Amino acid sequence: MKKVSIIARCLVNTKIFTDMSEAESSIEKIFNDSYSEHSFEEWNTEVSELSANRVIARVAMASKVRVRSLIQELWNH
Repeated sequence: MKKVSIIARCLVNTKIFTDMSEAESSIEKIFNDSYSEHSFEEWNTEVSELSANRVIARVAMASKVRVRSLIQELWNH
């Protein structure tokens, strides 16, 4: 699963967005605004299903989805 899809799934699961593509577009905008010196395409690599599911499950327990924190967390996966 791509990194953007992991974060988007978290946002959809917590009902912040209802559509994955809208969530992914929002995440890409946040990435580009926050990390303009980096490439979104280079960051947005595949993550193992196990790692993806762990992040999604952990965020499901959170009261708030922190997109920038998740971008940072997934940076080196």
